[in-house]
Amino acid sequence: MRLSIRALAWLAVLLCPGSSNLAGAGLVAGAAKLTITPDLRNAKVYLAGFGNNRVATAVHDDLWVRCVALSAGDVKLGMCEADLIGLFYDDVLRVRSKVKAEIPDVTQVIVASSHDHEGPDTMGLWGRTGLESGMDTHYMGWLDDRIAAAAVDALRSMKPVRLALGRDDHPLLALLQDDSRPPYVKDPLLLVMRLYPIGGGEPVATLVNWSDHPETMGGRNTQVTADYPHWLCQYIEDRQGGMAIFFQGSIGGLLSTLGDQVALLNPETGKVARDETWKKAELVGSTLGELAMRAAALGQDTPVDSIVVRHALIYSPLANDGFRVAGPLGVYQGRKPLYTDGRLDPAVVEREVPGSGTMKYATGHDLQTEVDYIQLRGGGRLQAEIATVPGEIYPELVNGGIARYPGADYPDAPFEPALRDHMPTRYPFVLGLANDEIGYIIPKAEWDLKPPWLQNRQQRWYGEVNSSGPEAAGRVTHALVALMEEK
Repeated sequence: MRLSIRALAWLAVLLCPGSSNLAGAGLVAGAAKLTITPDLRNAKVYLAGFGNNRVATAVHDDLWVRCVALSAGDVKLGMCEADLIGLFYDDVLRVRSKVKAEIPDVTQVIVASSHDHEGPDTMGLWGRTGLESGMDTHYMGWLDDRIAAAAVDALRSMKPVRLALGRDDHPLLALLQDDSRPPYVKDPLLLVMRLYPIGGGEPVATLVNWSDHPETMGGRNTQVTADYPHWLCQYIEDRQGGMAIFFQGSIGGLLSTLGDQVALLNPETGKVARDETWKKAELVGSTLGELAMRAAALGQDTPVDSIVVRHALIYSPLANDGFRVAGPLGVYQGRKPLYTDGRLDPAVVEREVPGSGTMKYATGHDLQTEVDYIQLRGGGRLQAEIATVPGEIYPELVNGGIARYPGADYPDAPFEPALRDHMPTRYPFVLGLANDEIGYIIPKAEWDLKPPWLQNRQQRWYGEVNSSGPEAAGRVTHALVALMEEK
């Protein structure tokens, strides 16, 4: 059999090992995953996401870091998602440094978290008390190494692929989200990216982007679990092979799997699956897995011959006294420093804190963080977009729907731009808790830290207690829009 020169050249590309030999092969991709389950035998593991002093007693299912690598032209991009409550920017910079040491020509590495409420405390906030860190520094060092190793494995395993994109707004997707705060805006859009090897075979990876807190098991659970993302990924991998990776979306406003709004029938009992049960977590995950595969099956092959990566370092004013006290107490283990005028500012003063007496208080002005905007281009057209958000962004900042309420602290504040209004493609991926976790990102016009509370509520809203401040939304959204509109 005689092969043309063109065919021989393509065969050489397929047979050459290593991603460095794939230049000019169009889109190439790789995937890898590693377990990041903490060892409960040798250390006390504080679980994150609910109250303090919730100590892990067993492992129900392993936690994973999953990474997908994409490359076209001279751009190499790694995107990782970990079954964790969140990571600070300092850890992400450590991971990137480790990856860069192994893959010097990597363009960017994104590290996001699922916001799992049944994994280890990786932010320090859920220790024995609110004034004691729950972070295990030995685990954190090992974790950074594991995330970096998975990213390197994904980058080194790249091979030519074709890409298919899908989306779904099936009514069931909104019914899987409980929204507990006005203006009750959800983000039910499910987006899927599937990467197939050239020549056939099981997918290299299936990327799913959707929005909901992984907290189905509730605050009484003491078993380590990835919550519904475990069953989502397992459902896809069992049925089509390859690696499934779930990226969290816009979960601010406390979009949650808990609550009566999320009612799924347990086929074994004929009754609605109750909150804080393994069956409900399984049903949420497998239902999402089924819908993701449906979206992928109805999707379309999309040519990609170039990738554009843009990022911006931003400084968000810190207006949360609790965060300012936590730093000097060692809650963050040095992983969340403050900045003033763009420079590291370790200054601390003694200050009277209501209810707690005199305490050390960090006086730096800003949190340093990052946003990224990625374009997948093919055939001279913009095909898909990816925006990263360093926290839990409210859906109305993504899809629109910001509202004014009597009692808001800044009732005349201008509305921030809705991100997807500036993302013209059919596939506008928004990755929440990506590269950092600065807490809830709340529209300034809806900010409500002082009574009277919105809608005459008898107690303050939860989001502001765990937000860096009312300026975060503007800093994040305007920085992203500037990247989107960059020529």
